[in-house]
Amino acid sequence: MFNRAVSRLSRKRPPSEINDSEGHPSGSRQSSKGTSEWATSLENLLEDPEGVKRFREFLKKEFSEENVLFWLACEEFKKTQGKKQMREKAKEIYMTFLSNKASSQVNVEGQSRLNETILETPHPLMFQKLQDQKKQLDLQDAEIKFVLIRWTVFLI
Repeated sequence: MFNRAVSRLSRKRPPSEINDSEGHPSGSRQSSKGTSEWATSLENLLEDPEGVKRFREFLKKEFSEENVLFWLACEEFKKTQGKKQMREKAKEIYMTFLSNKASSQVNVEGQSRLNETILETPHPLMFQKLQDQKKQLDLQDAEIKFVLIRWTVFLI
């Protein structure tokens, strides 16, 4: 049903006739095809560099950019080769997003918190449970709001 509504909204005004917040034609920066793909799944949004950029801008205004930054950092961490690099990146993710003194602390359920000692024996999926939690609880809700706001512009 949501996809049909988005499809119907996209016929109201093409992206080339709409200006973004900076006064530039929105079609000059993104295609309606790209935007409609963002509406179909959070994965499509997060796989598109322009989608990530726009989603981060939106989350910054919502004061929750740290959620997508954490998710992206975890995705990069999974690609890390070598135990030393993995330990360094794991500590960086922990100190930036998960510790009590984190500069961009993400909100995670108490039982899901990691103990700092786990950083000594890192593995590619060590943050998976927390990453999934962020995706399910925060990013999917934010993505729905983001897409609805983006498509509402077409009605104006």
